[in-house]
Amino acid sequence: MAKITINDNTGKKVTDFNATADESIGTQAQENGAPIPFSCGVGACRACVCKIKKGKKFIDQEAIGPKHIQTEDDEILTCISAVKADAPEDAEIELEAENL
Repeated sequence: MAKITINDNTGKKVTDFNATADESIGTQAQENGAPIPFSCGVGACRACVCKIKKGKKFIDQEAIGPKHIQTEDDEILTCISAVKADAPEDAEIELEAENL
């Protein structure tokens, strides 16, 4: 499990949690107190977008399904992204939620 920290768009920490690879980052964030909004839930809008501040190599950006829109290199759609199954237990991921 990787540790994920979610910050709001001002950089203030909203939550952190140990994430698993079997559920989207967005769903796990919501379950742990970060109200990241979902709209489509299938990678076709930007409601759940987050900037990756740390740990990009530990994220599978299409774990739950394919992206239907383009994102910047430092962004993920949390509704379809998950921690990579082979991420080390001490992996750290820091995200900044655009819509919090």
